[in-house]
Amino acid sequence: MIISTVITVTCFLVIISDLINVLAVFKSCKSVKCSVISSKKVSVREDGYLVREYYKTEISFELEGTSKTATLETSTFCQKGQMLNCWYYPKRNIVFRKRDIKTVLNGYAIPAFSVGVLFLSLNLIFHITSLGGLIVNNSIIVIGVILTTVFATLAVWFIWYSVIAFRATKSPHVSEVKAEIIDIVKKSKRHRENVHATFYPIYKYNLNGSEHIVKSKLGREYPPRKNSKENILVNVKKGSLAEFKDIGESLILGICFLIIAGLFIYVLAFMK
Repeated sequence: MIISTVITVTCFLVIISDLINVLAVFKSCKSVKCSVISSKKVSVREDGYLVREYYKTEISFELEGTSKTATLETSTFCQKGQMLNCWYYPKRNIVFRKRDIKTVLNGYAIPAFSVGVLFLSLNLIFHITSLGGLIVNNSIIVIGVILTTVFATLAVWFIWYSVIAFRATKSPHVSEVKAEIIDIVKKSKRHRENVHATFYPIYKYNLNGSEHIVKSKLGREYPPRKNSKENILVNVKKGSLAEFKDIGESLILGICFLIIAGLFIYVLAFMK
């Protein structure tokens, strides 16, 4: 219990340190108004698949009477002459926007928070089980209530998602169109020594006389064939894809979780 307490305190000290670091960075930074000089799309490919895409945006700004230039990586195209609110960080001589603050920070807060919450929970469990008496005797009921709540919440979520997805795909505004896969986005995740890749097709289709190019949100284990044609569901009113992942599987999971929650409720009622 002492070890978990030390780890918990250490993790939350790391979080506080990160927050202080954020404040220190902003305190040493200077707010600057940047004017866009140019914005060019950059596509990074790996084995022919698109793995990263951004806009290389050149900007100019005035700092202490001196005109300077810098380069930003933006997610959208910026018009020439467009003004951006940025921050200049003298310590590293870089310019960044608030949304890019992570580029000048170590960013240990999120993993530290996760570990801290875990060991804080373990500490609470240790304290509860050490109280003895009534709480220990009713620990099974407490655990049962927690599990019932968890499974009931999961059941509601999966069933709600399935109903919303089903209604959206059956909407009168949804129509099936033929689309061409013009490109494929590849996203890789490393787990120990194994690398798992997920492929997302980019569709091109015509709707109401306009050409649409949209990336699918549904990943695939194997890459589709580039330049092939597929029938996809599109919301005619919005012009966007009407795609949802595993509607039937989500409904089945929701029903299963609901049954498990019901069984827990029955057992708890019997125990009382």
